[in-house]
Amino acid sequence: MEVSVPVSLLDEYSKDCVLLVKTRVDDPLGGYDTKWVDGVTFSAAWEYQSAPEIEVAEREGVERTYNIYVDKTLDLDFHEAFRRTDNNQVYRVTNPGTDRHTPSFSGLNRQLVTVEKWDLPTGEESESDVQGSGGA
Repeated sequence: MEVSVPVSLLDEYSKDCVLLVKTRVDDPLGGYDTKWVDGVTFSAAWEYQSAPEIEVAEREGVERTYNIYVDKTLDLDFHEAFRRTDNNQVYRVTNPGTDRHTPSFSGLNRQLVTVEKWDLPTGEESESDVQGSGGA
C-alpha cells in the first residue's frame, strides 16, 4: 500500500532558480565583455497576485513586482539577478528579505523577497543564452 505524503503550499508553488553572477573578461580590442554566468541554485516559492488593479497598472506600463519566499540562509542583495530555470525569465531583487522573515520558532525558515522582471543590459548575455537553452 502506497502512502501519499502531503505537499506543502510552499513546495507546490516553488520553482528552481539560479543566481546570475556578473563577470568581465578582456576583449581583443583592449576593453572588456560582460557575461552573466550561472551561480548557485535555489528554490523559490512564488506568490501569485491577480488583483484587477495590478492588471490595469501593468497595461499602463507600471512594472509589476513579485513576492518570493526563499530560505533564510540565502543572502540575496539589492539588484542581484537570478533566472527561473523553467522559463529562463530573469528577475532582479528590489527588496531583500533581511528584515522580512519567519520567526525562528516557526520551523519554516523562510524570508520574503520582492523581485521584478528584468532584461539583462544590452550587449550582455547569460551563460544559458550562450548555450542556447530555450525558454517559454
